[in-house]
Amino acid sequence: METRIVARVDIDLRILFRLPEGPTQQFALAAGKSFEANALDISVLGIGVLSRYFLPHGLILDLEIDGKLLGLNEVIKVKGEIRYCRYLKDVGYRCGIKFLDLSEDYQKAITKFISTSERRGEPRIKLAE
Repeated sequence: METRIVARVDIDLRILFRLPEGPTQQFALAAGKSFEANALDISVLGIGVLSRYFLPHGLILDLEIDGKLLGLNEVIKVKGEIRYCRYLKDVGYRCGIKFLDLSEDYQKAITKFISTSERRGEPRIKLAE
């Protein structure tokens, strides 16, 4: 049974993460100010990734996502907030990231990608709130 608020589909692409400059976050990586991770799934609300680093809840990151897979000819630049990060044995960290400032154009591109990629048919079952 579907319990998510919005549709989400699996995706396979690399994402570049950057730690924003500024005094509001006290977080550093041994690897420097940026790193790459593999995206696992995507929705208009956020993206799931597999990271080699533990990323604490609430950390704000700058994300750069190659838009080609989503039908765009540009890199999607968006801020994201770590909502959870769990260790998966022998794999790394599975992190859920909420988009904070995704533009309407990017939302439309992701929605279109999901509608063409999703294997389940309509209607989607919605649970009472």
